[in-house]
Amino acid sequence: MKGRHMHSDDGPFVSSSWLEEHLGDPDLAIIDVRAGFRPQPPGPSDFYSMRDEYLKAHIPGAHYLHMVDDLSDPAGSFPFTALPAAKVHDLLGAMGISNDRTLIIYGSDMHVVTHRCWWSLRQAGAKKVYLMDDTYGQWQQDGRPVTDTLPNNPPCVFEAVEVPGWITRKHEVATAIDDPKVGLVNALSLEQFEGLGQHYGRPGRIPGSISVPAMSVIDPSTGALRQRSELENVFREAGADDFESLITYCGGGIAASTAFLALNTLGYTNVSLYDGSLLEWTKDPEAPLETGSE
Repeated sequence: MKGRHMHSDDGPFVSSSWLEEHLGDPDLAIIDVRAGFRPQPPGPSDFYSMRDEYLKAHIPGAHYLHMVDDLSDPAGSFPFTALPAAKVHDLLGAMGISNDRTLIIYGSDMHVVTHRCWWSLRQAGAKKVYLMDDTYGQWQQDGRPVTDTLPNNPPCVFEAVEVPGWITRKHEVATAIDDPKVGLVNALSLEQFEGLGQHYGRPGRIPGSISVPAMSVIDPSTGALRQRSELENVFREAGADDFESLITYCGGGIAASTAFLALNTLGYTNVSLYDGSLLEWTKDPEAPLETGSE
């Protein structure tokens, strides 16, 4: 885990030791995306901002973005709707970050939030987005440097082209149910997949889905992905290789980002994320759900 280099088989991860060695590198921009979590069944979870904690201490040079307040669309028709790409570009430009910088993001123990922020930035067209393979808490515990000094970069223009194919809409999911070439990947727990435990308005899964819980593809202590061979086994055993394209979803599009990140890192190309996920799907009484084991 330690001593990883940036350009290797780790996909979009860098080690905390690599980041410490490169603090102050003018080509890097660091973004703190820490968020806390309060479950609010059966509705959307409260992923609350940790900006106050950021203001007290953060990795030197880091900016702060919150998944909900900054990277979700307040005018969206469902919670956590992806922020339009042009607004993401404006946000980064206002922070003085241009698209020729390499972005390194880090978060708290809410790994799925960190992964959602990676997905949001990449979907908006940021090309070089990496994740620290550990949490801010571990960085602090390891005695690495922190500061309360805020970055003060002059605004610039962030120019990028969004990747529209990374987002799937409800009508496309409805069509996918009967399309044997398209697989629906449910990133919630197996319990939720079967219609038990916390749900999002109505219990169950979209018919025909396969189960790949977000927690099954990561190291729960660090948020880094499991070894490549382990990931390949998880998706193969779930049946992901039986399809030509895959759509990840969960309750609100957050855990789905973890499954998306894993698939993207493994080199699956035809992968998109159902942004509305079950929070949108279950609002429609006609939208079908299945419960029970497969």
